[in-house]
Amino acid sequence: MKIIRKELIGASAIPIILCVLQNGDSYGYEIVKLVKKLTNGGIEWKEASIYPVLQKLEKSGFIKSYWKIRKDERPRKYYTIEAGGKKQLEKSMGEWNMVRLVFKELQK
Repeated sequence: MKIIRKELIGASAIPIILCVLQNGDSYGYEIVKLVKKLTNGGIEWKEASIYPVLQKLEKSGFIKSYWKIRKDERPRKYYTIEAGGKKQLEKSMGEWNMVRLVFKELQK
């Protein structure tokens, strides 16, 4: 398992979170677990570190939160992606693809 540098994780947090939410509503801890699983532990966010990013995304209008209460479980704050978040994700994906293309071209 390779651990990804802190700077790269910070730069990729917003697009990763938006991408997760594009696939369905989720809550903080569930996002942390999914990203850790998908990266085989390469990205291991501390649960508390994701909430400031989620708050920033919500203030920007990219996501919206709501509380979900299920019987015999504690309430959880879920997040859903908004239209602005989908546009931001599209923009971010374009930027990441451009960076990937630079690496690809320079490795020829």
